[in-house]
Amino acid sequence: MAEAIVTEFAKGILGNLITLVTDQIGLAWDFNDELTRLRENVEMVRALLADAEKRQVEEESVRLWLQRLKDVAYDADDVLDEHAYELLRRKVEIPNQRKRKVCFSSLSEPIAFNFKMANKVKTIADSLKEIYDRAINEIRLIRAESINANLDTMLNRETNSFIDNSEVVGREDHVSEIVELVTNSTSEKLSVIPIVGMAGEQIKELGCLNQLSGELDIRRLENVRDQEEARSANLAIKAKMNQVRFYWSLYPDRKVNHCNDEEVLEGLCPHQNLKSLKIDGFSGKKFPSWMSSHFDYLIQINLEDCENCEQVPTLGHLPCLKALEIKGMDDVTCIGVEFYGMRSNVLFPALRTLTFRGMKKLVEWKDALEVTSARVVFPCLEELTIKCCEQLKGAPCHFPFLQKLNIKDVNNTALERISSNLTTLKSADIWGVSGHTFSPGQLFCTSIQSLGIFYCGELSYIWDTSQPLISLEELKIHYCPKLRCFPRIQGLRCLNIYECGFEVLTQLQLCTSLSELYICGCPDLKSLPDLQEFHSLAQLVIYGCHNLKSIPDLGELCFLTHLAIKNCSNITRLPERSLKCLKRLEIGGYCEELDVFPSLNFTQHSHTTLQYLELKGWAKLNSLPGEIQQFTALETLVIQGFDGIETLPEWLGNLSSLKELYFYHCKNLMYLPTTTTRLIKLEELRIWHCSKLVERCAKGSGAEWFKIARIPKISMLR
Repeated sequence: MAEAIVTEFAKGILGNLITLVTDQIGLAWDFNDELTRLRENVEMVRALLADAEKRQVEEESVRLWLQRLKDVAYDADDVLDEHAYELLRRKVEIPNQRKRKVCFSSLSEPIAFNFKMANKVKTIADSLKEIYDRAINEIRLIRAESINANLDTMLNRETNSFIDNSEVVGREDHVSEIVELVTNSTSEKLSVIPIVGMAGEQIKELGCLNQLSGELDIRRLENVRDQEEARSANLAIKAKMNQVRFYWSLYPDRKVNHCNDEEVLEGLCPHQNLKSLKIDGFSGKKFPSWMSSHFDYLIQINLEDCENCEQVPTLGHLPCLKALEIKGMDDVTCIGVEFYGMRSNVLFPALRTLTFRGMKKLVEWKDALEVTSARVVFPCLEELTIKCCEQLKGAPCHFPFLQKLNIKDVNNTALERISSNLTTLKSADIWGVSGHTFSPGQLFCTSIQSLGIFYCGELSYIWDTSQPLISLEELKIHYCPKLRCFPRIQGLRCLNIYECGFEVLTQLQLCTSLSELYICGCPDLKSLPDLQEFHSLAQLVIYGCHNLKSIPDLGELCFLTHLAIKNCSNITRLPERSLKCLKRLEIGGYCEELDVFPSLNFTQHSHTTLQYLELKGWAKLNSLPGEIQQFTALETLVIQGFDGIETLPEWLGNLSSLKELYFYHCKNLMYLPTTTTRLIKLEELRIWHCSKLVERCAKGSGAEWFKIARIPKISMLR
């Protein structure tokens, strides 16, 4: 269900992004080449979502691909939300220049805004191209029909540049309420609604709204003149305002010509009842003095793209702070005593999550117990994330209750320091740590339950048998091409290996408690160990292991419900002993010298249980395995890559439970069986990249049309 939400979310967001850049940025910026490239990339990726949505339930590689797509979709969503604020500002501002103005974003020419949008769109376009290339070349997702130019029918929300009828993205429920209150209300009380901008020259008009409550965004603060003008907003007396976000525009000159940012932010001191604070795009070198004050109710702080700041603010004394994210402070080289402060024996007493991201020059993060007189630090910290801090070498080692650690693109030395004294850790994801001496097994305590190791290109060794992680239940190892030796592990329940350099997995036979085993994209793997003792194994997926020639006997795996053995180009035979409760089977893509598909004898006791069957053929095959006709419970049948087949067998009509029938890349297929009309439960038929059959199934005129006319959902693509 969650994955389905991901694909639907991605469809809507990516579609809206096309509308945004075409209607808005294109009108003010010579950006046609990038816009064209973005549109093409979005449409290409969206054309893959149907296949991804179907395959992600069982294929880990597709789930990972969707997760990456979701991340990019969220970035796109941020662009849409930012654009929404701009649309709303204009909608309110244009007809009401003479009316009372109550909410503020400094008014300036649209160039800076468009520059920021253009850069973000270019980044998203590049990411989408990378995502598409991987989907086609590695995961081999199949494209759906070309996206219709009329996007309105496919989107659940849309933006455009026409202010009078635009629908603002990200705040739909509040749009009419905001406009009505801002333009017509005579009351000072505007409760718990997003406040978005107009008329920065009149920021002082906020000063009289003493009952203003809820959330307040102030954007384009680079156009506020000085501290005095900023102070005229009287934020310090607005006791009901619990969430404030300050934004400066990002464009090339801002990093150098930041002018008065420090003065302005000093003048925007909020009330001490504040619960959430965000500062984005601030270009001063130091944060205001009020950030070190007693904000006793402050729960969340987000500091983003404050590129000129040389120090992080003092925050260790805040008694209720639970979430802190610091991102894109390019000039910070050291985090030390100024971060912790000297006021308390307990530093960051309530902090639960801490994130440092994109700190390009950060070399050292000092341990509070070494540089302050504090006795306790981070007593409640549960999750620590450090990403894209490549220069970081020194880090603290006191995290007494840390449960989740996320590390990406960080020096091995810093990782070793952070993990040297973890006693409560349950989950860790390690991305892109450099150095062949990196040994994850030496870093983590025996309490860890889930460990992910991703994109560690030099990693050749994980841990030895003297350091077992006795609580480890889930292990994921992805894109570690030099990793040759698999560790000795007992108690593991889920193992996921993707794009690694293993030749043999001898130690795998000790993992008899496994319920899920995925081995994908390991081209050097030559053999698998005996799996007969894996009595709990429910899912076994072997994909893209081109040196693998055979699969061991699986007959004792009485709980195996999902078996996938695909795209292993040297396999010539499948296991013999029968499996009793298979529900999902994906097979094919084997040695192309074979004239017939390997025997499916192992399925003879699954005739009444198998519900999903996916077959991938090759050029020499001119028939389907006859065993298929025995699967009386089959609901979904996928036939792909059988180029030698022209006519489908008549027994296909005996699959009386069939609901979904899919044909992909069968270039010579021309004839459906006449018994197709007997498939009364068939709800969906897809014929993609089977050009001859598509032509013969043309609605109303094709020779095969009468066989499929009654099927409710038909999708065809040449």
